[in-house]
Amino acid sequence: MSAVTTQTSDPIVRIVNLQKSFGDLEVLQGVDMEVQKGEVVVILGPSGSGKSTLLRCVNRLEAPTGGEIWLEDIQVNDPHTNINKVRERIGMVFQSFNLFPHLTAKDNVMLAQRKVLKRSKHEAEKIALEQLERVGLGDRVDYFPAQLSGGQQQRVAIARCPWTHMSCCSMK
Repeated sequence: MSAVTTQTSDPIVRIVNLQKSFGDLEVLQGVDMEVQKGEVVVILGPSGSGKSTLLRCVNRLEAPTGGEIWLEDIQVNDPHTNINKVRERIGMVFQSFNLFPHLTAKDNVMLAQRKVLKRSKHEAEKIALEQLERVGLGDRVDYFPAQLSGGQQQRVAIARCPWTHMSCCSMK
């Protein structure tokens, strides 16, 4: 696995000596990286090299075995950190998009806006429509996941990330 980054200012995400083991299997060994505001980072590697594990550790869906993960000035893997507050600022799209099949594209995007960010129905709908338009699905807002292609489902998942309604790739 390799991460390609550039360095320009104080990082939004900083990973220091990250380690993750599953029993005797060491998946992540001393990973160091920084992600700058507005930067696009590509994590490359073969199947099983730890790409998803790295991302799951950043969101603390997996507990790292060692090292530090920082989101600006918050240490994500500190046991005293309110991970739910941190997760309000991190959006992730996995290989399985986990769209609710009984909800339309618009309703899938609105759900976290309403439940997690406590936005009004009107505000959540406005953001959902803007985001679906932004990812090229303005004409598919009332489609259910089964009526969308895999790529379209992926774009709905991207549109529902809490940070996507802001300027490109910025954090709240």
